[in-house]
Amino acid sequence: MNGDATMSEPSRNAQFADEFNQRFDALIDWAKVHWPEKNQPLVPEDFSASRREIALLLGARLNAGMPYNAGPTPSDGGEQYVNVAPAPWP
Repeated sequence: MNGDATMSEPSRNAQFADEFNQRFDALIDWAKVHWPEKNQPLVPEDFSASRREIALLLGARLNAGMPYNAGPTPSDGGEQYVNVAPAPWP
């Protein structure tokens, strides 16, 4: 990964997230090849919880403190309502 000081923070974050995902995919590929229980091979679902956690890490935590980009305003054709704080599941 390049430590270019002139790169913007969003660009550095996006580059980090891309490299993180590539390395995680490489780890999954390695794990599948070297998994010792050949009669119970690893499947994509075995990594779904990890992928959710990584998505949270690379989304919310990596971009903490950055302004929320809501997209175009309703007058410019954007959504009239965007739920940015959904209620928790009951």
